[in-house]
Amino acid sequence: MSLATAVGQVIFSQKSGVYMPAIMCNKGDLYQEYNGDSSNPVDISPDFTTLQPILSFVLTSSRVAEGLVVPSSMKWYFNDTELTFGSNKISTNSFSGETGHFEFINYQAGVQNYYALRIKKNLVKAAGAAPCTIKGEATVTVGNTSDKIQYVYTIPITYGVGNSKRVTIQAGDNKYFTLTTQGDSCKLKAVARVGSDEITSGLTYKWYKLSNGAWSVISGQTGQTLTVTTDMVDTSGQFKAEVYQSGVMIGMDVQTVMDVSDPLDIILNPVPEDETIRNEEDTVVYTPTLVKRGSTTKYKDMRFYFTFMDSAGVVLNPSTANTAAASGTCTYAMCDQAGGNVSVVITTEE
Repeated sequence: MSLATAVGQVIFSQKSGVYMPAIMCNKGDLYQEYNGDSSNPVDISPDFTTLQPILSFVLTSSRVAEGLVVPSSMKWYFNDTELTFGSNKISTNSFSGETGHFEFINYQAGVQNYYALRIKKNLVKAAGAAPCTIKGEATVTVGNTSDKIQYVYTIPITYGVGNSKRVTIQAGDNKYFTLTTQGDSCKLKAVARVGSDEITSGLTYKWYKLSNGAWSVISGQTGQTLTVTTDMVDTSGQFKAEVYQSGVMIGMDVQTVMDVSDPLDIILNPVPEDETIRNEEDTVVYTPTLVKRGSTTKYKDMRFYFTFMDSAGVVLNPSTANTAAASGTCTYAMCDQAGGNVSVVITTEE
């Protein structure tokens, strides 16, 4: 079993160590489709007024032995516009003549473990029928120093395609795909929809775990819900659900589960630091370091498996994903094949 795995964005601060932020949605990867005109959209699915998805800002730090960090304050942005909230915690910003799209959820120890944002209205009109972003910006204060840590969550918005079927992995509990103590577990639930309607009958399921750069079937797991334990996750883990109807696969989705109780972590050390590819000659190179949580000092020399994937979990470097190395490189060609952003999963060789 590997010692640790890393997924997502890592931000380094000279004065404060290494932070790993993530925005986890209890309803899985969000998207919206619509019909009609962009200024008067109809048949929006899924309907956020009913779904009421919650985006939680989960933050860990190399300086904190227990992993989780509670920010001293939190800001939220919609398409780079800072959201303002009334005394009822409902957003007051006007987007395309509408207000009240979001609700600010405060951290409350033992009750609400993360700062969060609830989406209360559909975003098609507010976003001009284009893909939109929600950014969380946490302020972390330690002693007399503070850092601002950001994470951006993208919501695709597209013109409706009729009776298309979509699969998403939702949280089957209130843990937001995050394990906080040894022996903890969380539930993943695969949900299939056609348009705005959930498909509830005639479905079968197959679950996978990403291991050493390849998807492996999880034996005996054929139900709609998968329980993930800390034994199945090394710092973070990737799980995929395939949903079948009458023997034909109708969709799949991938979800990351974070284990912030693990004593080991991975510093990604990307070059360039902003992990951005713009031109054909650009690359992002990762040269990771394995550390004990609470330290930025190398724990031991280690090689890693590097797996680059698109949003559907398709491995973009199949020829090298199963070969351990000191560094891994994401290329323009991978981004072009993915049609956008590429996720990287880095796992220790042992």
